[in-house]
Amino acid sequence: MRRNPLALFVAALTTVSSVAWAAGIDPAKSAICANTDTFECVPGENCIADTPEGINLPRFFRIDFAAKKAYGEREDGEKTTAIITNQTIEEGRIVMQGVQSGNGWTATIDQATGKMSLAISADGVGFVIFGACTQM
Repeated sequence: MRRNPLALFVAALTTVSSVAWAAGIDPAKSAICANTDTFECVPGENCIADTPEGINLPRFFRIDFAAKKAYGEREDGEKTTAIITNQTIEEGRIVMQGVQSGNGWTATIDQATGKMSLAISADGVGFVIFGACTQM
């Protein structure tokens, strides 16, 4: 069953191992991120690989760490904003969390490599997104 996760989150807040991204994510500056690999998971079934557009996430999004917001644009041109309610740095990773439309999300960005993982939990479905970020 396909749900609309980006009624809950932009961001696209999400590994690009085949693309070289600039290393060194400094949360004092904004970053641009790309969602690349997406998976939709429901209980009792295998996760389904998809595209960011297939689950209604922006392919690219910008994170303004200081403002605690992420901005993106969906394939249909709709602009989205996600509020980062919790943001911390631990063991070289920026960890962000939020709630949007009753659904929770957590994103982790490795400061050294820019690799990103994002999880979105909704009612009876979860989404796992991998991507990468670079400094703007």
